[in-house]
Amino acid sequence: MGVRSGHCLCGAVTVRGDVSDTAQACHCQQCQRWTGGGPLFAVRVHDLELTGEDAIHAYDHSNWGRRAVCGTCGSTLYWKLQTGPVAFVALGLLDDQSGITIAEEIFIDSRPDWFPPFAGAIQRTEAEMKAQLAAFLEKETGHDHV
Repeated sequence: MGVRSGHCLCGAVTVRGDVSDTAQACHCQQCQRWTGGGPLFAVRVHDLELTGEDAIHAYDHSNWGRRAVCGTCGSTLYWKLQTGPVAFVALGLLDDQSGITIAEEIFIDSRPDWFPPFAGAIQRTEAEMKAQLAAFLEKETGHDHV
């Protein structure tokens, strides 16, 4: 991991944080629509600093998740649990993407036939991801959320 920075297409929103050297590709139907057809390529980030918060438009898209875009240019910004800090930012925001690899693909049962899997990446189905999320949320809150 290392500190990296970046911005949306128009520069209204900037990001800076301790970024993982591995990324995730989410193939769920929501991410496909959100990104225009491909997966959401997202990287885990800690100690995220955001500027331009007036331009950030966030919305809850499920019982647990929140997505955000730049209200000026429409760039995909981040995905997070509703109850916690931002966990994943769109990989394309980063000015320096060197050394980052796709280590995990999720919701692979929704991956389009035209998109081949990444060699060596962990592959998780929708059922596996929902079970993992339910276990995490129950541990965090003591309630079943999924």
